[in-house]
Amino acid sequence: MQLKLTSISSAARSFIVVAAMCAGSFYCASSACADISGFVTAWGNNEFGKCNIPDSANSGVSAIAGGTYHTIALKNGGVLAWGHNYEGQCTIPDSANSGVSAIAGGWEHTIALKDGAVLAWGFNNAGQCDIPDSANSGVSAIAGGTYHTIALKDGAVLAWGDNRFGQCNSPASANSGVSAIAGGAYHTIALKDGAVLAWGFNNAGQCDIPDSANSGVSAIAGGTYHTIALKDGAVLAWGDNRFGQCNSPASANSGVSAIAGGAYHTIALNGGTDCDVDSISDTVEIAQDPTLDRNLNGKLDSCEIVQDPTLDRDLNGILDSYEIAQNPTLDRNLNGILDSYEIAQDPGRDSNSNGILDLVELAAANGQIATLTSENAGLSAQLNCGDLDGDGEVNSADIGFLLINYGPCPQ
Repeated sequence: MQLKLTSISSAARSFIVVAAMCAGSFYCASSACADISGFVTAWGNNEFGKCNIPDSANSGVSAIAGGTYHTIALKNGGVLAWGHNYEGQCTIPDSANSGVSAIAGGWEHTIALKDGAVLAWGFNNAGQCDIPDSANSGVSAIAGGTYHTIALKDGAVLAWGDNRFGQCNSPASANSGVSAIAGGAYHTIALKDGAVLAWGFNNAGQCDIPDSANSGVSAIAGGTYHTIALKDGAVLAWGDNRFGQCNSPASANSGVSAIAGGAYHTIALNGGTDCDVDSISDTVEIAQDPTLDRNLNGKLDSCEIVQDPTLDRDLNGILDSYEIAQNPTLDRNLNGILDSYEIAQDPGRDSNSNGILDLVELAAANGQIATLTSENAGLSAQLNCGDLDGDGEVNSADIGFLLINYGPCPQ
């Protein structure tokens, strides 16, 4: 449910998205978009407003973490927190307002790392906020469980607080070579040589490591009863899935650079693109002005046109395909190219200069001629039969019709 996250460089122009599923009235999402130096979006179980993003977290955020019912962010070295605050977990101490390099969250306690020392505040029923001497220096990473706190020092996992399920008893494999840590409600997670390790409570299979997480993993996180891993830019998750927290959306299947977990929601950091190099994420630009992506493929039309000028042959900045879709008469010969462009390239294709391709006019004329020919054929058959008045019979009325309508024959 918590994790120290990899920092985001503003120079990398990254932005935060949440890879989480939601359930019923607990759905939450933020449509707020700020500059791409880092803005938070979250959805999933929204008890206590942990998915309601404050204005202060709409820009400049460099790391994120989740507690069970509160959300934590790191901005300019200071900790931000919102959601459930009954135990003071969202009340930031002065020591955590600057110089903080990492954040994590427990059930109702918040954890920070400053100058290699662990800070913790909030609920302390099991001593999870009582920092041992070993964690006052040299710590490189932090994480939190429900009532336990985890630290990484010199490649070994340290843990203190609640230990009812052995979550603070690090196995021998976690005493060296560990590169990252995370905590679930009552389980502890570690990353060693690209493989996930987990121990403690295993009621939903959160400690049963799938084969896919035995190699190539670059980051880990934990929810209450689920475990999360990042592999080749894609999010893996297993364990409790009652709120869909293990169902990664398509946006979390590639390009993800960091992960975190709340009680029943999962969070991911996805790098944004800036193809027009204007220091604004393409995704943000499209969200603010949908006409920048008229073909709805998630890419700026202007960038697509730069990469392939044939997409805008009339040079008006609008994709030809979009123009044709809006007005099919712009491509009467149905070849996907604007007729006006074809005529400009070869004026002889519009000999009467009316803006319509000759072959299109000829096709229409041929259709008219065919209809007239058919009508004439029917009339000829009628006349050849002798039924001049068209009543379906040859009788004296046909002679009268001939005399009245045609008169004498010319000499």
